[in-house]
Amino acid sequence: EGQRCLGVAGEQLPGHLHRLLLQSPREPSLLQALAEAALSRLKEQGCYVSLDYEGDLREGESHRPARFQTPDGHWRTLGKERFCCPEPLFRPELPQHSCPGLHQLAGQSLLTVPDHARRHVLGNIVLSGGSCMFPGFPERMCLELNLLFRGTGVHVEVLANPKRGTAAWAGGSMAASLTSFQHTWMTKGEYQEHGAEYVLTKF
Repeated sequence: EGQRCLGVAGEQLPGHLHRLLLQSPREPSLLQALAEAALSRLKEQGCYVSLDYEGDLREGESHRPARFQTPDGHWRTLGKERFCCPEPLFRPELPQHSCPGLHQLAGQSLLTVPDHARRHVLGNIVLSGGSCMFPGFPERMCLELNLLFRGTGVHVEVLANPKRGTAAWAGGSMAASLTSFQHTWMTKGEYQEHGAEYVLTKF
């Protein structure tokens, strides 16, 4: 009941970054040649989540610019694209998605938690996944959730483990290594005989 799905994934952000770069006045013909791998690396190394998107947008190119080297050896300056790239996680309408932002989906999910347990859950929001590794992401998520739940007398706490980027994989790995979990394994033979749908039967 509490599950929600965001219509914007981290793998879509390099494409969004590319569009932002092509809209900038900085030699778009050179930027157009950037490969997806280079854009992904640029997203991971040069972008961050803004705590005040509208305010930073007004400052424009003067806000925390950074230089990066393109595969052709040229150096380019990255300005507002640094914080505009991950903003669709909180504002999916920017790349023309109609779903709510991540913080709003989290708020909807939290409202499904029984009243007696909600205060405890709100104090223990755990981040997981590659997109939450952006600098500023934990602080922005905490800020947005506290705005959503203001007036309730509860302070939202967001926990950001340094290894949160691979937390889901690590958790799955630990669960799969348990002896009690082995009866749910799907063998190669079962996969070849029944196909991927067989996993629904096993679980």
